[in-house]
Amino acid sequence: MTRYVSLLLILLLLPVTASAAQRLVVPVWPHLKVPQNQRISLSFYPVGRGRHIRGPIRWPTLRVYLPPAKKANGCALVICPGGAYVEEAIGLEGYRVAQWFNKLGVSCFVLKYRLPDGKLPPSGVPWPLQDVRRAVQIVRANAKHWHINPQRVGVMGFSAGGSVASLAGVHWLPGNPDAANKLNRFSTRPDFLVLGYPVISMMPGITHPLSHASFLGKHAPLDADEYFSSELNVTALTPPTFMFYAHDDHAVNHQNEKRFYAALKRNGIPAKLIEFKHGGHGFGLGKKGTDSVQWPRDCAAWMKARGLLPEQQPQAVGR
Repeated sequence: MTRYVSLLLILLLLPVTASAAQRLVVPVWPHLKVPQNQRISLSFYPVGRGRHIRGPIRWPTLRVYLPPAKKANGCALVICPGGAYVEEAIGLEGYRVAQWFNKLGVSCFVLKYRLPDGKLPPSGVPWPLQDVRRAVQIVRANAKHWHINPQRVGVMGFSAGGSVASLAGVHWLPGNPDAANKLNRFSTRPDFLVLGYPVISMMPGITHPLSHASFLGKHAPLDADEYFSSELNVTALTPPTFMFYAHDDHAVNHQNEKRFYAALKRNGIPAKLIEFKHGGHGFGLGKKGTDSVQWPRDCAAWMKARGLLPEQQPQAVGR
């Protein structure tokens, strides 16, 4: 394991320009072997305004999107696309979002996480949660070389990717300064969360049925449903959170956002929840012609108020 971590750090610490980094794809777990049929079974297909990636996904990666050095402000986002845990909308809810936030000087890392196959692995920790935790550690371990402040690393997620992101915020691991694996010396706790029309709960009657079945299976025990329902696991250490959804979203029960928001407020966590009138579900940066296109600017204003972005922002922030 140690030699793989060393290899990863050597790869990441190579000096790269912003343009070169745009093409950099970092393995989340370098020791994992890619199945022979991985490139055959892994397929992209166009959907609406972006690409989706269809599994099986067994080799998670981070695609690096760094802003130009003159715009970089030290803030970073690990972005988790949605797809009900059966696919990932990596174009619409990943690459395009990263490019928009680059305009604000935010360094972005689009996570292609492993899909869980409707069951927990032997460790009991779902693959997507393992992957987002490690992604945060990778970003922090290389903060100096990517010009990132390790205390301004957030996690963003959409739909089922919002489940991944919220779980990163409630079930995080502290860093162990004595760990032999250098990445494990860094905490997995995000400094803030951004959640778009997220799946939060695994509880019957509230959860998104397909996401639940893909994540835990159709007949998961109640204790598993409760543990992986983020609204039931908020503490005083859960990160500040910005959430948004559309009133006409008929895919994910609005109680997912509302109950998580209420839990955050009960625990004194700074949080903002915005309901747009129109946009449906899966609108990425916003559905053209609806008020949902406003969320990126609202999010930027919230991040600025939290001290995550500087007072002066670049002017070119259009879609």
